[in-house]
Amino acid sequence: MSNSSSALSRFSPEEDDNEAQSPVKPERNLLAAVLARAICDAFGTAHCERHVVRSARQWLFGKLTPKQAFSFAWVALHLDLDPVSLQQSLRTYEDNPEEIQERLTLLR
Repeated sequence: MSNSSSALSRFSPEEDDNEAQSPVKPERNLLAAVLARAICDAFGTAHCERHVVRSARQWLFGKLTPKQAFSFAWVALHLDLDPVSLQQSLRTYEDNPEEIQERLTLLR
């Protein structure tokens, strides 16, 4: 009996409240991974097919559409980042590829 009661306690509403207050949110981690993957695809040294690099750069540098779910601007805003500033920062990496390589190692 004690095993079943302890199993049930794992699914209690109190646990859900604690999870909701947790600073780490799985959804936020997913969005961060999407952004990191796009940056790695757009600027990384790993061999990627041209269409992957092109798609990543289009997503990163396209028109900002913050109301469109999973657009670059939408993802940035949900990560508490300014999409305009982030785009400008990423554009500077095109002129200085060594700097982006150093920072990409932090994403891995």
